[in-house]
Amino acid sequence: MDILDSHIHLWRRADGDDIWVANKIGGLARDFGVDEWRKHADTCRVGGAILVQAAHSLAETERALALAARESRIVGVVGWADLFADSLAEDVARLKAHPRLVGIRPLPPGTFGADWLGDARSRRGLTILRAAGVTVDMLVKWPGLSQARELLAGLPELKVVLNHCGRPDTMTGLLEPWASDLKSFARATTATIKLSGLIERAGIEWTPQSLKPYIATVIEAFGPTRVMFATNWPVLEIGGTYEAWV
Repeated sequence: MDILDSHIHLWRRADGDDIWVANKIGGLARDFGVDEWRKHADTCRVGGAILVQAAHSLAETERALALAARESRIVGVVGWADLFADSLAEDVARLKAHPRLVGIRPLPPGTFGADWLGDARSRRGLTILRAAGVTVDMLVKWPGLSQARELLAGLPELKVVLNHCGRPDTMTGLLEPWASDLKSFARATTATIKLSGLIERAGIEWTPQSLKPYIATVIEAFGPTRVMFATNWPVLEIGGTYEAWV
């Protein structure tokens, strides 16, 4: 059986998108295209991938959907829409017309971490996405998990995918308080989770043994049917290789 990689990014600098992660990490400040990803995937039985937004840009999402339409191994796109925009419902309706759209990661422009969860506009925006039947990818570092849990308690029908295991501080080797917060989040929600984002925060001396307790915690908290495998390529290259993580 081929593996599905549920989270990759692709970008071309000439497109002019503000790729915030590439701007923060020098080694990522170059083009990463589908041909390069395919070479990695071919070495380790990865048959397809979900392409996830990397810029706060509707134009980037539309380019991603166009790429997926002609590249059969990009089986879906998690796009972007501005959670605070008055045009959110119309923007999402337009994106949903593309058959490869599988979700929205609606980080408001200029935000990272969990700050946006406390904004009153977030509940309004997520309510619109729920009404549209859109799955929401949520990127939250672990201190924001309790706030995310409280927000989602008022939106029980919203389909949510937590990105990158809630971004634990794997370099420390400490499981708590991340593990308890993650388990509380899993119990209180119907969210699924992407098993990714661990080596990027683990330092250069990580080993499979050092990450095993984090992986075991994720599977224990959510159960295997609520866990997706993902690489977060090319961001993972700051801490390892595609092949090593697979």
